[in-house]
This record gives sequence, structure tokens and C-alpha cells, in this order.
Amino acid sequence: MESIGNALQGLKDRMEANKEISRKREEEYFATGFIQLPLWQSDKRGTPNSFLRSALFAAIQSKDRIYLDRHILFSQKGNKIIYTGQQLNQEDLTIWLALVEIMKEQPLGTECTFTSYGLLKRIGFQTGGEQHDLLHETIIRLNACVLEIDTETKTYFGSLIEGGERDKKTGEYKIIIRRELIKLFQDNDWTALDWNTRALLKRKPLALKLHGYYSSHEKPLPVSVDFLFKLTSSNNKQKADFKRKLKTALEDLTKIDFLKSYSIEEDMVSVERVKKQKSIGSSN
Repeated sequence: MESIGNALQGLKDRMEANKEISRKREEEYFATGFIQLPLWQSDKRGTPNSFLRSALFAAIQSKDRIYLDRHILFSQKGNKIIYTGQQLNQEDLTIWLALVEIMKEQPLGTECTFTSYGLLKRIGFQTGGEQHDLLHETIIRLNACVLEIDTETKTYFGSLIEGGERDKKTGEYKIIIRRELIKLFQDNDWTALDWNTRALLKRKPLALKLHGYYSSHEKPLPVSVDFLFKLTSSNNKQKADFKRKLKTALEDLTKIDFLKSYSIEEDMVSVERVKKQKSIGSSN
């Protein structure tokens, strides 16, 4: 028993030491003024786990958005998110991920420059006038929202885009993403989402949401149908109908070789991921 106690104490001491290292690293970042996102692989997109393990980016259609005022979003234990603004969905997440991908090569807090045409091509969207308008609406929505995120180690509050400008003639944008966003990527509390897999799930918001959630867990534990119902922020009033759509989404994830298998027994959902090399920086 004594050896077990010593081992547990040693583990606790190492965890505290890692937290102290992260704290000092954060102080150095802000002291030097050069704060850069982790450099994940080009076919990945770094995403805070607090985004993937909560209802922040819901599995809903754009027409079903509602306005939330200091609303506590459903989250996996360990995160608390209070949100004000128009509800965000998976399209918003796709665009935000593309913006962060551009920003990762330069310091946070500096201008990120791109064209609306280039960004739409980057995310695989059409490039007509309507899509340019929808892109601008999304950027404004990401700027207008306010979220407070409490994790076990830190608190972040602010918008997802600090601000920017658009040249109406050239379609060029200049936006700024806050330096404080780095707090959500520290302690390896983020996941490198597979960008190509997300592309295969385009226009399938429930499958996209589940892909993000299960990507943030190397060996996902069983969860209830009700848990996933709340996580996806589904507006489906019929539990049986949601369960049917849930099966379809899990089947979609199986067909693209993200999941090896899944089962729903007595309203408990169990999945097994296809074994692949762990994403760099992913915390599971």
C-alpha cells in the first residue's frame, strides 16, 4: 500500500510540476509579445477540446439558430461555457478552423490577411455571391459572440475573432484573433482534427459534431443517448427520431473508416475508433 501511495504522490507531484512549467511558459509568451499557436500538421486543424466536448458548435442547420444570452452550454465534465450571441454551428467551426490555420504561421494579435474567394476555396465551399455573403455573416457572428470558458486550469473570455476590416472591391479581409486564445491550447488541451475527414462529412452536421467529440478521445468511454442529445444541442423533440439520426451519423463515421464499430444498447452508446497514429498535440 505504501508503494502505491508513493507512486500516486509522485504522479501528483509531476502533474503540479507540469502545471508550473505551463504557467511560466505562458508568462514568457505574454512578456515577449510573440504568441504563436501550435504548429500542427497541414492535414490537421488544431481545436480546443473545450470546443469539441461541449455544445458550443451545435449540430444544427443555420435556419435553426437561436440567440443565447449568458446561457450555460452543455459540456463534458471539466468545462463550463457561458455563451452570449447567435448560436454557432458546424459551418461556423469549419470557417473558424480555416482562419486559425492561416493564423498559426504568425503571432496571435497581428493581422491575418486573406481573400473571401481564397478562404471559400480552402474549405471546399462554392464561390458564388451568396457564399461570399454567408462567409461575411459568419465572420461577423464569430466577432459578435462572447464566451466564457472555465476549464480545470484556466478561464478564457472574449470573442472568437477580435475584429477586422474588409475591402469590398478586392474581397480582402484583415482580421485579428486575440492573443489570449493561446490559453485554450495549453497543457495539450487540444485536438488535431483530421481536415480531410471533415470534408467527407460536409452537410452532415450531426456526423461532424460526433467526429469532433470522438476525435478528442483516443479511447472513448460509453455515453448515453441523452448525453449526445445535449452535446449536439439537437432541437429534435422526439427522442426516438434523434436516436435514428444518431445511428445514421455513427454509420457515416463507420463508412469513412473513422469508427471501427459502434453499438447502442439500453440507451448507452459505445464506439471503437479505427486505430491510427495519435494526432500530435492531441490530449485524450
